[in-house]
Amino acid sequence: MATSVSLCPKNSEGDNLPDDPNTKKVRFKESEDNPEEVMVVDPTPAPSLSWKDLLMGNKIIEQRVDSGSQQSEEDFSLTEGDVKKSVINGIPSIEVSERVHQLLEKEMSTSVVLKLFGRNIGFTALQNRLYGIWRPSKPFQLMDIENGYFLAKFQSPEDYEKILSLGPWLIFGQYLIVQPWTIDFNPELPYPNTVLTWIRFPGLPSHLYKKEILWDIGGMVGKVTKLDFNTDSRARGRYARMEVYVNLEKPLISKLLINGNMQRVEYESLPVVSLMWALWP
Repeated sequence: MATSVSLCPKNSEGDNLPDDPNTKKVRFKESEDNPEEVMVVDPTPAPSLSWKDLLMGNKIIEQRVDSGSQQSEEDFSLTEGDVKKSVINGIPSIEVSERVHQLLEKEMSTSVVLKLFGRNIGFTALQNRLYGIWRPSKPFQLMDIENGYFLAKFQSPEDYEKILSLGPWLIFGQYLIVQPWTIDFNPELPYPNTVLTWIRFPGLPSHLYKKEILWDIGGMVGKVTKLDFNTDSRARGRYARMEVYVNLEKPLISKLLINGNMQRVEYESLPVVSLMWALWP
């Protein structure tokens, strides 16, 4: 029997997620003029950062940051063979080594790509609201790039993980796309072609609730990044839940065959833009 994809959106503020003791979500109304709207003002906004600053891992010391929290970083330096220059068919060409790519990816390993769906937002307004809803343990660096995209780079890996796992996030009633930065990120695309979302497998037989098995099952849908804590500990046996990367340039997988039995795949809070972008089987 054919089974369609079941979307299980959370309510408009994502309240069915477990509360994080370090996180306080601020409610915003649709109207910017609503007097009940909570506005978080950053008294010392971060200076603008260049793309080079983010890639090279340069830190900007803010008044809010304790000097003891600053971490020393290795100086970035090129070695012989890291850069190759040539001319191909009359076009200047430059290639960097795999070592450099790995260093750059490491520097950006706690960075996320942001885009507010459905409206434009200024740098300061976005920064104020992000500090309000995220409540990071350490200040993060925000950069306005192009085409409505922003980059946020976190000092704390714990903040980075929290931001990715506790969504969805709303600003002015609009969905904020928050995705891990990858080296193939292309700001010229109207929306990211890869999104991070939660999926679940309702009715999955309990004997399959082993971490390695669940990881392989989820890998049929996309690259798995984490298992739900309750799923991992088998404290809740109703469904297996995990976070995966979904490539929107490919059809969304609505069902799997596990040992010959049909298994439904449900997508939680997949943003509307993802549905518009994706091709359904």
